Amino acid sequence: MVQGVLDDPDRCRALDPRGMLGLVLRLGETLLEGYRLGKEIPLPPAPEVEQVLVLGMGGSGIGGDLLRSLLHDQADLPVVVVKDYAVPRWVGPKTLVFACSYSGNTEETLAAYEAAGQAGAVRVAITSGGILGERARSEDVPTVPLPTGFPPRAALGYLFAPMLAVLERWGILPPQEEAVREAASGLAAWTREWGPDRPEADNPAKQLARALTGRIPVVYALSRLTEPVALRWKTQLNENSKVFAVHNAFPELNHNETVGWALAGQPDGMLTVVVLRDPGDPSRLVQRLEITREIAFHKAAGYHEVWSRGDGALSRLVSLVFFADLVSVYLAYLNGVDPYPVTVIDELKRRLGAQPR
Repeated sequence: MVQGVLDDPDRCRALDPRGMLGLVLRLGETLLEGYRLGKEIPLPPAPEVEQVLVLGMGGSGIGGDLLRSLLHDQADLPVVVVKDYAVPRWVGPKTLVFACSYSGNTEETLAAYEAAGQAGAVRVAITSGGILGERARSEDVPTVPLPTGFPPRAALGYLFAPMLAVLERWGILPPQEEAVREAASGLAAWTREWGPDRPEADNPAKQLARALTGRIPVVYALSRLTEPVALRWKTQLNENSKVFAVHNAFPELNHNETVGWALAGQPDGMLTVVVLRDPGDPSRLVQRLEITREIAFHKAAGYHEVWSRGDGALSRLVSLVFFADLVSVYLAYLNGVDPYPVTVIDELKRRLGAQPR
C-alpha cells in the first residue's frame, strides 16, 4: 500500500498520467453537455412508444441501468436494458431503442442494433462514431454525436443525459433541464467536499478508499433507486482500482446471499460492506438492513454507509455515482496502479478480433 499518496498531487499525477481523475471531475460538465446534445439533434415527430430498450455494454451501458431506475416513478412505460447480442422477441415498431456505444464498435451492441432494426423498432444512436455512427447515418437513424477522447466509463454524462433529452422531446418524460442542472450544481459542491484538494483527514471519499485497501468490497443497494448505482460501484472498482468486487440489492439478498455470510469470515478480514443509502429508503428495507447487519454483516472486516445527496432523484443517483468514481480512483492510487488502462479487456478484444464471428 502506498502511504500518503492521496494528499500528494505529484504522486497522484505520476500514477495517473492520462488523467482519469480529471475525467471523473468532469461529470457535471458532461451531464450538461450530453443533455444539450440530446436537445439539439434533429428528431422526427414523436412515435407511438410502449416500451424503451437500451442497448449497451460496460461503461456505455450503465446509463441504461440508471435510466431504468429513474423512470420507474416518472414514466408510464417499462425500460429494459439489454447487454447482449440479441433483443427480446417482443421488440417491434412501438419499441424505442437507444443504442449506446461510446466507441461505436461494440460488437454486442452492433448486433442488437441490427436486430432491433429488423424488428422495425424506433432507434436512436448515441456514439462518438465508429461502425454504429456510420450505420446510423446511412439509415437516417437519429444520432447523438459524442466528443472523442474518453474511456466509456468516464463518458457517463454524455451517454446518459441525451436519453433524458430525447424522452423529454417526445413527451415520454416531463422537462428534465431543472433536474440536470440541479445535479450538475451539486457535483460542483461535492467536488469541494470529496475532490482531490480536500485532505484525507476531512474527505470521506479518500477515507473510504483507505478502508477498502486490501479488502474485497461488497456493495449493497438498500432500495430500487440505488440498485444500478451498486453495479456502477462494482464496475468502477473493477476497472479503475483493478480489484475484485461484488454487488447486490435488498430485499433480494435476504433470500439467498445473507445465508452465505455464515462462512464469510473464513477469508479472514477480506470482505468489507458498503451500503448505499438514500433518504427515501423504505422503512421496511431499513429494518431489513438493521437485522441483516446484526445477524450477518458482523462477520465483515468493515461496514460503511454512503448516503445520497441532493433533492431530486437524479441528483441523488448522480451523487452516489460521483462518490463511487472518486473512491475507485483514490483506491487505484493507494494500490499503486494507473486507473486508466484496462489491459485485460483490451487483450480479450484483441483475441476475439482474431476469431471468425
